[in-house]
Amino acid sequence: MTLERIFAACAPGLEPVLARELAALGLDARATPGGAEASGSDAVALACVGSRVADAVGLRLFAGPAGGADAALAAARRRFGARAPLAIRRDQGEATVSIDAAGEPLYRRGWRARVGAAPLRESLAAGMLLAAGYEGSSAFLDPMCGSGTLALEAAEIAARRAPGRGRRFAFETWPDHDARRTAAVRARLAAREREPPAPIHASDRNAGVLRIAQKNALAGALAPFIRFERRDAALVEPPPGSGLLAVNPPYGVRLPEGAASAWRSLATLLERLPGWTAVVLGPDRGLERLLGRTPAHILRVRNGGLACQLLFFGGTDRGAQD
Repeated sequence: MTLERIFAACAPGLEPVLARELAALGLDARATPGGAEASGSDAVALACVGSRVADAVGLRLFAGPAGGADAALAAARRRFGARAPLAIRRDQGEATVSIDAAGEPLYRRGWRARVGAAPLRESLAAGMLLAAGYEGSSAFLDPMCGSGTLALEAAEIAARRAPGRGRRFAFETWPDHDARRTAAVRARLAAREREPPAPIHASDRNAGVLRIAQKNALAGALAPFIRFERRDAALVEPPPGSGLLAVNPPYGVRLPEGAASAWRSLATLLERLPGWTAVVLGPDRGLERLLGRTPAHILRVRNGGLACQLLFFGGTDRGAQD
């Protein structure tokens, strides 16, 4: 059984989340700047088909002294062809040679027919949810769902559907690709699927983006799992019990109108959710002060090149910020 070594890239800030996800898939993984390094049997297939947080996956063909990189690169071209998407990196006397295993970026799930004005990348949305510990056994709520990215990723997690289940990847065109092993990986991941055990609610006050969200849910075969509703965030009726609220509210950057009002509406809703946990994606611009509570934890990330932060709140985390 051949062990494969890979590097999976992700949004800056999500490296530990990605490493944990790859470890849960059965790989030996560790976070590193820009992503995670991992190794194991069928590592390429597992990461491409099963990772929600990775944006790209490269198979490591060489890692060692820089003097050996040129020979490794030449050997890779004889193996994969002269036009293969190979990458060589040199740093302080060391080098790596890798080949792109995914092809199209992994965050392109295939369901996004249309987007709203400020789309959230699917892999970042999944990283938000996994960082908050969401695995689908408790209720989920996004009160400003936009085109539905967070709700759809929540439904995928709750249903335990592999994000790459319906896609074909670059590694499947390699000359020495073992189609039977890849089929076995797909079957193993598919065997984990289930009906989501807890409600998933998504709402927005904008009728236009809500229609886009519903169309995206239909395209992803996730519509039966999500309850959509047109409603202002301050007036949302959450699912019974407790659960996770995840939201990407307006920042006032690409959507300048009403950003502060939206954050105040979110603060009103949070007051009505005792016992819930929450993760809020926002810019490092002070808007979080409008929530009137101190985050239990902050994770700094980048969203479309913009410096942002994930704000995590527990059900009992309170206390106004100065």
